[in-house]
Amino acid sequence: MSSQRRLSAILAADVVGYSRHMQRDAQATVRALNERRAIFAERAAARGGRIVNAPGDSILAEFPSVIDAVESAVEIQKEIAARNAAIANAEERMQFRIGINLGDVIVEDGALYGDGVNIAARLESLADYGGIALSASAYDQVRDKLAYRIVDRGTEQVKNIARPVRVYAVDMSEIGVKARRKAFPRRALLWVAGVVVVGAAAAFALPWFTERQAPQQAATIAVLPFANHSADPKREFFSDGLTEDIINALGRFSAIRVIAYNTVQAYKMRVAAPEQIMRELGVRYLVLGSVREASGTLRINVELSDAAKGTLLWSERYDGPGREVFTMQDRIVGDIVGTLAVKLNAIEQQRAAMKPPESLEAYELVLRARELMRGVERAANREARALIAQAIKLSPNYAEAHAANAFAEFQRAVFGWVEDPAEALRRSEEAARRALAIDDPGANARARGILGNIHTVTGDYEAALADAERALQLNGSDAVAHALRGGILLWTGKIEESITASEAARRFDPRASPEGMFNLALAYYLAGRYRDAVQTVVAVEPQARTVFLHAVHAAALAQLGDAEGARRAADEVRRGSPFFEVNNFGQRLLNPAHREKTVEGLVKAGL
Repeated sequence: MSSQRRLSAILAADVVGYSRHMQRDAQATVRALNERRAIFAERAAARGGRIVNAPGDSILAEFPSVIDAVESAVEIQKEIAARNAAIANAEERMQFRIGINLGDVIVEDGALYGDGVNIAARLESLADYGGIALSASAYDQVRDKLAYRIVDRGTEQVKNIARPVRVYAVDMSEIGVKARRKAFPRRALLWVAGVVVVGAAAAFALPWFTERQAPQQAATIAVLPFANHSADPKREFFSDGLTEDIINALGRFSAIRVIAYNTVQAYKMRVAAPEQIMRELGVRYLVLGSVREASGTLRINVELSDAAKGTLLWSERYDGPGREVFTMQDRIVGDIVGTLAVKLNAIEQQRAAMKPPESLEAYELVLRARELMRGVERAANREARALIAQAIKLSPNYAEAHAANAFAEFQRAVFGWVEDPAEALRRSEEAARRALAIDDPGANARARGILGNIHTVTGDYEAALADAERALQLNGSDAVAHALRGGILLWTGKIEESITASEAARRFDPRASPEGMFNLALAYYLAGRYRDAVQTVVAVEPQARTVFLHAVHAAALAQLGDAEGARRAADEVRRGSPFFEVNNFGQRLLNPAHREKTVEGLVKAGL
């Protein structure tokens, strides 16, 4: 038996949900698989490649160059997507994941072995459904040589490979192929409302929201980002974390309505007059502050002003050892509340005092991890998880560290950054419940909200709603919990209640995520408030509008009789999703009448 070593471009592919296809109809699955294998063989041969092996639902091919392998993969995915588009029953459509690697292989009697093959196989498991994943070595060969956009997905530790593998993905949307991340159980929502705040778009004004529309007993307040006056600019995460924790602590008082952290971040690098901030955010009071750390000493300056009157109500400076940050934080919250003359009972005072970790270092590690997870990047998530693991090791009973861990695992699941999303969800739930077990359940709205999102994904709406409402009992200003509740109520058919909840989320966080805005726009549409639905979509930054937002826009404009506007919106839907299916759009709506109404509007729009 002869063998040789050589450098080859390896393509590995497999069928998504092969076992499910076989259980549904084994004969039809084998027939469809053979047809797809013929596509692979034909396209590979046209680019000088060859099919090496095709066991079960897998396909292994070798190419003379990475460019040939990628071009062949794109052609294959395009042809398979076109065939799927012609199949009415979504259950019968067969999708493939493809991984491509450039590596050293051993060739024996035409068969291929070695890490070059193993890495390609692992990349395939990390690819989107209908997508193509590349290794770093493969990416280096095609960089700036192909017309396709390639996205850096960060590094992953994969089975049986000693070193982490950097993963790149071909952007299939620009090629007209609909690729999607790994699926959750069938009852998972189209959108997980308010899970992650997407992007950093500028805040926009809400002229319909004024102080008069806030509850009469509530004071509306915005805590602007604390300035970092430390010598080390890298310590900015500390001032940002302190800002967020003060916002969360103030939000636990029922008599105060606090603007979300995500929204006030827009003023971090922007100079705006108090009157302007008041108009844009609909607040009466502003809190500004700064943090300085030097030689183990912490100095925090805080001032509270009445933006409506342009007067300084109170200012204070807090000095002390860095290890006393938790005590100082509690004093700041207490002083602000006292100045606003809010009558607080003993229970609310107790809720506001967060249980500090045993280690200040653990606190800082969690702050840094939170900052990393504000974006939606696999590499940042991995770094955040490493920091959280350190924090838990230093302070095993720190509830916020376990809550952060729950969110990190949840991110991995919903964005398809892990081979087994269901296992990531299990770890997320375990960490969230650990957080609740450590602290009094009333002290950790963050963990409760994560549990609500997990239950939403798995289709347990009753449990999700209970978690969202519990989170709101703990922090009535939690925009994420309001958005979560709005999404659950939307899918379960309680449209007016959904609108109320989603409007509250938008009030506390005017820069709400596209997912949350989609929930509100669709609820308006189902309530017959078509103009409100249109205005909600228009309020989202153009670059942040999703296919789903464009779909609601198209349906609402069609119902208003604006045929030209509906046609343009429908074009945006097709541009973003060439294989958009009207009947699938509202499938998560439990009320058949609501599903019919969405289809009616989309068909009127020409979709």
